[in-house]
Order: sequence, then structure tokens, then C-alpha cells
Amino acid sequence: MNAINDLLLNVLVLTVPILLYHIFWLDRPVSINFNVWGRTFVGMICSLAVLFCMSHPFFTLTGNDYDLRIIPLLAAFLYGGIRSGLLVSLVIILYRYYLGGPDFIWIATLTALLVPFILAFIALTNWKHRTPKVMFPSLLAFVSSVATFFITLVFRIEMNETINASFLLVGGLFCIVHMLTMWLLTYLIERIRENIAMRQEVQRSEKLNVLSELAASVAHEIRNPMTVARGFMQILSQSEVTEEKKRVYTTMVIEEIDRAQSIISDYLSFAKPQAEKLEEIDVYESALKLLNLINPYASMRGVDINFNMAPSLLVSANSEKLIQCLVNLAKNGIEAMPNGGTLHIIGYKHISTIMLEIKDSGIGMTAEQVERLGTPFYSTKNKGTGLGMMVSYRIIKTFGGSIEVTSQPDRGTSFTISLPSV
Repeated sequence: MNAINDLLLNVLVLTVPILLYHIFWLDRPVSINFNVWGRTFVGMICSLAVLFCMSHPFFTLTGNDYDLRIIPLLAAFLYGGIRSGLLVSLVIILYRYYLGGPDFIWIATLTALLVPFILAFIALTNWKHRTPKVMFPSLLAFVSSVATFFITLVFRIEMNETINASFLLVGGLFCIVHMLTMWLLTYLIERIRENIAMRQEVQRSEKLNVLSELAASVAHEIRNPMTVARGFMQILSQSEVTEEKKRVYTTMVIEEIDRAQSIISDYLSFAKPQAEKLEEIDVYESALKLLNLINPYASMRGVDINFNMAPSLLVSANSEKLIQCLVNLAKNGIEAMPNGGTLHIIGYKHISTIMLEIKDSGIGMTAEQVERLGTPFYSTKNKGTGLGMMVSYRIIKTFGGSIEVTSQPDRGTSFTISLPSV
């Protein structure tokens, strides 16, 4: 019973490096060069596993310790390369020398004989390009354990030690345990790799799908003003068009081209919204600039502005990007009040968060419209593209903040921006 407990403990310890490798390496959002750091990591965790296996053999019979040191040694060669495998081999020899005992030379010789055997097996089978990949490491573990047991048998014969049925039975179990353990560990490794590859493929497909939809939407939105501009240019090419109509048509062509340029600018801002330089800025000063920018537009549409900002609202952001976001939200609020109204711009500090609210008393939105707000090319305005809101959401996100929207039909909309205080 003690042997079974020790064996299960060894198997458990051998699975820990696989989980660590998966958590700290394969599942990284940004991968580092595997050729340098990854193989070193494999060599280190396999070396630790070898030390544990040699310190806690699962069975001892007539002076021979039976442990699973071959498993991490094989894993180092298979998944970490020659250098990792040689590192683990060196650890086995040095640790056995540290433990002492008359069989040090035998252990060193056994390890030295196993290394070329393992390398030859890997090179000849080309196991990484075969399916299933689980079978070949399991076969290698079985053959390596058989070779180890055979060398042990020769050593016992040379030492004139007794060879009985118990010794042969334990040797057979030793080989079978190695094969099954290697099969289990290799299966876990391959399943983890397959799941990660599948997840990356799904993410790549989703990105391509979103990109294709967004590109199609941009093409559709740009095609409309280009079609209108082309039609007016065809009319202008006719000789019977009066000078007054030429001026009107030219103005319309310029407006449509400006609209197309605005769509492209918003798309580029959404595609690459990261601020180049984040610095400590005062939201109060940015709000004052916003007030100066939108005052003429608000007066032209009969909208009053209620400005209520607390001073010294310091955040880490980019001033130009923040103002761009505020202008988008304030402009939407003004346009949501076609019959006039009041736009509230409120700023204050709540604990360690800077809160900035832009409220209007306009037409409002339904819950479904609020849910879709910020999605590609969704807008409640007739000529809106929705890219302005997408850009605003993305800008605030790059500053580590968020935007919360509350709205009710015919009762107005409130945009609440939350930014971490400096």
C-alpha cells in the first residue's frame, strides 16, 4: 500500500510541471521566444521533478530504488531539446553523487547509456510529425525502462546478487508503470496544446470576421458619399448648368467628400486609438476647452450648457484624445435635442475615481439602443456612422476608464465617464 501511495505521489508531482508550463508559458497573452526561455523553463522544471523522484522512490527491493526519474528525463529531451535533456542528465548524476552510495558509478553509466539511446529514438522516429503523438513517447518510456532494468539485471549478475521471481515481477511492473505514466503525461500535454491551438484559431477567425464586417461597413459608408459626389460631378460636366447651380453642386461635392474623409478618420482612430503619450492632465481644463469648442454649435441649435466642474481633477491621459472623446459625446447630446434644451457637463471626484457626466434632455434611447451603442456602424442618427462612439469607448478604455450610459425615451441620456485619479 505504501508503494502505491508513493507512486501516486510521484505521478502527481510529475503533472505539476505540465500545469505550471501551461499556466505560465503556453497561456501567455504575449509569447516570448521559446527557443531561449521556453526550453530553459522545461529543463528547470524537469530537473526539479527528477530531484523529487530520486528522493522519493516508490519501491525498494534488495538495495535497488525504483523511481520515475526516466519520465522527466524523457520529457526534457522530447519537449525541451537536447540542452534541456543534458541538463536533467547532469542533475541526475550530480544528485546521485550527493546522495552517495556504492552504486554511483553504475547510475552514471546507466544515465550515459540512456542519453544516446533516447536521442537516437527521437531522431529515427521523427515523433513530432507522427499521429498519434502520445504513442511514441510511451513506447520510448517503455523501451528505456526495459533497457534500465536489463542493465540493472546485468549489474546484479556481475555482483553475484540473487535474481528471483520477485525481482523479475517488480521489473515488469517498473516497465509498465513507466509506459502508463508517460502515456498519461503526454496525453495531457498534447490535449493542452490542441486546446490552445484551437482557441487561437477561433480567436483568429473571430478577428478576421470582425475585420471583414468592419471593412465591408466602411466600404458601404464611403461608397454613398462617393456616389453622390460622382453624380454631381457628372452634372457639372454638362455645359448647360448655370453658375449658381455649379456653386451649389460644388458645395455639395465638397460636403460629401468631407463626410467620406470623416468616416476614414474615425475608422483609423478606432483601429489604432492608443495615445502615444500619457501625461498628468486636469479634466477641469479639458472640460473648459470642450466648453469653448461646443458653445457656438450649442447656441446655433438653441441648447444651453450647464457647466459644473470641480477643480483639480487629475488623471493620466492624453489631452487631445480626451477632448476628442468629450466633443463626440457633447455633440451627440446637442444633436439629441432638436428642439433645444440643456446640456449638463458635471465633473467631480469620488474616492479615487474622477467622474465626468454629460447629460442631455433630448429624445433618449431605448434599452436595446443603449445595448447596441458603440458597435460598428450603429447610430441613432440618420447620417451617423457610429464610429464616433466606438472611438470614444476605445479612448476611455486605453486610459483605464469606462463609460456608462443611462437613457430613457423622451427623457434624455446621461454618459458617465470614470477615470482613475492620479
